[in-house]
Amino acid sequence: MRTRSSWRGEAARAFPAARFDEPMRRHTTFKIGGPADCYVEIPDERGLRRAVRFSRANGPPLFLLGWGSKLLVADAGIRGLVVRLVGAFERAAFLSGGRLRAGAGARLPKLVSLAAREGFGGLEPLAGIPGTVGGALIMNAGTPQGSIGGLVRCVRVLDPATGKARTLHRGQVRFGYRTSSLGPRIVVGCELQLKACAKDDIITHIREYQRRRSLTQPIHSHNIGSIFKNPPGLPAAELIDDCGLKGAVCGGARVSTKHANFIENFSQASSADVLELISRIRDRVRAAHGVDLELEMRVVGDASV
Repeated sequence: MRTRSSWRGEAARAFPAARFDEPMRRHTTFKIGGPADCYVEIPDERGLRRAVRFSRANGPPLFLLGWGSKLLVADAGIRGLVVRLVGAFERAAFLSGGRLRAGAGARLPKLVSLAAREGFGGLEPLAGIPGTVGGALIMNAGTPQGSIGGLVRCVRVLDPATGKARTLHRGQVRFGYRTSSLGPRIVVGCELQLKACAKDDIITHIREYQRRRSLTQPIHSHNIGSIFKNPPGLPAAELIDDCGLKGAVCGGARVSTKHANFIENFSQASSADVLELISRIRDRVRAAHGVDLELEMRVVGDASV
């Protein structure tokens, strides 16, 4: 791999709008994270292929950033080229027969609203979930009432090694609880299959999901949603609450008093604060219940948990 100073010079020429040493706290819902070596917003598939070729030729790792809603970036930041998909990737539109085509950069709240306006149901369980389509597909975002993987007709992906695009049909992609087989690939977009429904019914369901979230989750604080996956048996939140950890604090990070599986950045928390709190939670739950909690979020950069 070339030195950082040498490839940064090449990046400045290849991507005139690139931002160097960009604070990642500006790009995550946690509002935490050190600087990215190089931050680039890519508006179309041609530009994405160029970024893949640049990474392959010059050595810096390529990291695809969605809305940063399930992401903890280390205080040291991210080494390499951070790419956010904008422009054409943010578009979403209905085709015939309830098929919804969406780019990887389209935000989930936009899709939920669009489907409601057009009278197509299926996305209501995702109401209130932040993030983009690409990240949602990779981790199969959803609730017990439904996940995005159950709506997929096909997914367009890019091979990060070759830059070649292909379409994977439903039977070629595995979806599970907060996981999918898409991980090694770059998600470009997808088609979802929705069903025609009465608009009033869709809006009623959306409002009910949003009401439940507002009652049970700290939706107005800086957080990234659930920290841990639910293990078999009791939900992670109940295990954490049973250990008396609601309200536990480390630096500027705090276990939510509203939902014990949420950690809030309430006072300029560092990534180290969050990681220390995660470690404490895991240790206490393991000691009390014999359960090893698995992260639902992703930790990026020079950090470990």
